[in-house]
Amino acid sequence: MKATWIILPLVSICFAACGKKSNELKSVTGTASIVLGATGTEALTVRNAAFKASAETDSDYRLVSSETWLLSPDQAKITFRRIDFVAAGGESISAGLSGCTVTYDRSRASGSNLLDCPFTLQLTSEDGEVSYKGTYVGLYIYFDRTIPIRLNGNLSGIYSDPNSPTLLQLGNSAGNYVNYQVGGGSGDTVTSQIYLNQPFVVTDTGTPSIKIVTDLIHTIRADVSGGTASFTPNSGVTPVELIAIPGSSAGHAEYYSNVNTIESLSMNTVAGGNYVFARLFYADETPVRVNTGWLPDCFSGNVLYQAFAADAATSPIQDSVGNRAGGYLGQAGSGELAWALGTDWRWSGYGSLMLMLRGQSIGDSVDLKCLATTSVPTPSGGTYASGAPTIVNPSNTIPLTLLAK
Repeated sequence: MKATWIILPLVSICFAACGKKSNELKSVTGTASIVLGATGTEALTVRNAAFKASAETDSDYRLVSSETWLLSPDQAKITFRRIDFVAAGGESISAGLSGCTVTYDRSRASGSNLLDCPFTLQLTSEDGEVSYKGTYVGLYIYFDRTIPIRLNGNLSGIYSDPNSPTLLQLGNSAGNYVNYQVGGGSGDTVTSQIYLNQPFVVTDTGTPSIKIVTDLIHTIRADVSGGTASFTPNSGVTPVELIAIPGSSAGHAEYYSNVNTIESLSMNTVAGGNYVFARLFYADETPVRVNTGWLPDCFSGNVLYQAFAADAATSPIQDSVGNRAGGYLGQAGSGELAWALGTDWRWSGYGSLMLMLRGQSIGDSVDLKCLATTSVPTPSGGTYASGAPTIVNPSNTIPLTLLAK
């Protein structure tokens, strides 16, 4: 299996001989637009205030003995190399991306278009006997394993320093770019598997387009020991959270957490050490993917930490092992977001049900209710947009704040 991160409707691609037309186009040009995820100037005013108030000089920061940090680069340069468009069942066609190095910059407005990257898709085989036109349900997105990032110590108390042996320092300097290496694999590129919220259709008359929403809030980890900070190798954290939205829909993200900042922070500042978050991605105003990480007392057994706006009973299989999207993610008319967490990527079982009122403005407080259960209600419309379930006796209720959108 390649990696993990969205699907829906069925596919009709002709990978067998379909008849050759002498005037048939051989390729079509499309655009992948890279979009900034959740951020906002309001969120940037929320600092790790208690920590910074007690550490006004670099030497004060170095008094920290041992802790884990969650890092939020204020800038990063991500080079996207290729997109594989995947049909139901796993067949795919590839499109290379040239000159697609985008600068992720949280000082810009959420939803900003950072870069348009053209790509070319073959419509037929070289002999014209095999057509690649049709409907695709997922993607594999490839980006460079080396990601130059900048961490600003003025925002959080930890900064990137190319002159440091570990590339990190504790203090309040602005920081410079350093090369962060994504762990947990080999080769020069990292692969993200994306299940699409709607079909991506390739024809000989259309101009295919897709939006790739990027998010790097609290996605990189560091360890501090004896006052020295260093990146956590192979931490299992996804350094670049992505979603892909086909067609004309706008893509954007929201970030909820039980901490008070989207800036880099020390886990020592989190009450009880239980850092909780919910990251939601949207196509226009329809939620299409959520991921949460670990949530205390919320799971019955091992579960996936993400869900999609899909019913696994009807969503198409994307690969040879039967992986597909599921989780029933939806926003009901009441404004409640609801989803279920499966036990595997075939959604052969469930382990948790989640319910949360969607925040409207940065700073809004909401309660995430969870129920550790192996039995979740099946919505009539395929997602909980048709009606949010009720959790009468939640296993846990976790107060969260909408920090970025």
